[in-house]
Amino acid sequence: MRIGYDASSIRRYRSGVGHYAASLLDALRSLFPEREFLLLSHLAQTGFAGVNLLPTQRRSFPIKEIWMQLLLPRILERFRPDICHFTNSVAPLNIRVPYVVTVHDLSLIMHPEWHPWSRRIWMRNILRPSIMRASGILCDSAATMRDLSAWVGVDATRSWVVPLAAREAFFTARSQRDKDEIRQKYKLQRPFLLYVGNVEPRKNLSGLLEAFGGLNPQEVDLVLAGRRAWRSRPVLRRARELVAAGRVHMLDYVPEDDLPALYQSALAFVYPSFMEGFGLPVLEAMASGLPVIVSDVEPLKSLVSDAGWLVRPGGMQDWQAALSEATRDGEKRMILAARGKDRATLYSWEQSAMETMRCYERVLSRLPRA
Repeated sequence: MRIGYDASSIRRYRSGVGHYAASLLDALRSLFPEREFLLLSHLAQTGFAGVNLLPTQRRSFPIKEIWMQLLLPRILERFRPDICHFTNSVAPLNIRVPYVVTVHDLSLIMHPEWHPWSRRIWMRNILRPSIMRASGILCDSAATMRDLSAWVGVDATRSWVVPLAAREAFFTARSQRDKDEIRQKYKLQRPFLLYVGNVEPRKNLSGLLEAFGGLNPQEVDLVLAGRRAWRSRPVLRRARELVAAGRVHMLDYVPEDDLPALYQSALAFVYPSFMEGFGLPVLEAMASGLPVIVSDVEPLKSLVSDAGWLVRPGGMQDWQAALSEATRDGEKRMILAARGKDRATLYSWEQSAMETMRCYERVLSRLPRA
């Protein structure tokens, strides 16, 4: 089987989608060495190489969207894969190859106000036909599957839930020296609560900052580690006073190698998001042995269950109470951290890769034989 694999989100500074695409590809190529994977990317270098990984792009192309719609169909005609997997919701609209598409979340459709106008115009015109023309659809969670079914009424026989997983590095305990070096690198002198993820409206960081700013304890800081994505100015304005007071640290993008020690240095992980497709940073925190405080929304509720604090995203007093308890109650932190680590072991990239390959096989088995 020759599989065209969308690696366009695998880049130096990866978002959650980039980690998904890279981790899944790594597991697929290891578990199925007899299968060929065409690396489909507008970037000449993806950081992946192997006997069953075939690059298709000699030179980088500057605009991914143009590359996907105009150049990629020609590449597929030349390399002739049996099936393609597009890993970030959209696909070329003019290809003959059967394909599977992964839909992570539908925030663009359900809450367009959270996204920049350019993204709304481009993606909304491509998203629906990409999904409707797919031979198979993968969703990160049952919550995303429900949203998708409500929006376009997808056929249950061609759609599957394939959850994500934490990478092995997060399960490995870091030494005290590693954690001390991370704290020194990022100038974190006091105990801290940690958020990891993009700075964008969907993540509800303005609400988190308001709740944290209203707490009395001065001995605990809040660390926001993530790329400043779209519409981040309101968050930065709200954070300015707390940053000046030394209570909030804005770290911007943190390199992948630093994340495990950063997680393991925190008191607790906070994730106040209004909407999620899966919540990969939450699972990474749980794998790291860190208690979590998350929004009481699906799929985060099912992911965390009784292994963390569940808080209504708009409940300011509830968030303050949870943050306060998390900083004061060391015994509860230990109990929830242990539960979370156990829950994190229920997910693995090997299992995700096996389920994904079964989806490829199901799609191909339904095609008329040549």
